[in-house]
Amino acid sequence: MDIKRDDQGFYVGTADSKDAMITFEDKGNQTIDIDHTEVSEKLRGTGMAGKLVKAVVEYARENDLKVTASCPYAKKKLSSKEEYQDVYVGE
Repeated sequence: MDIKRDDQGFYVGTADSKDAMITFEDKGNQTIDIDHTEVSEKLRGTGMAGKLVKAVVEYARENDLKVTASCPYAKKKLSSKEEYQDVYVGE
């Protein structure tokens, strides 16, 4: 499944019918905050939410950004993965 980018974050599906999405907002100071992660019933259990978090991490690295997470899922994923600590700054 292709992960696509729009002005709110990343998603799977079409712009009109997103099967999974992760959104973030610019918090200033080169920092973005992941505020929502959602996966449809048909994609649950496929690891899609984790892939969306990884897409945000890669985007942050490419754009020299740091990441915080007000979304509980993203916060847990980011804080538990050693490979994300270069961009994750917590709350």
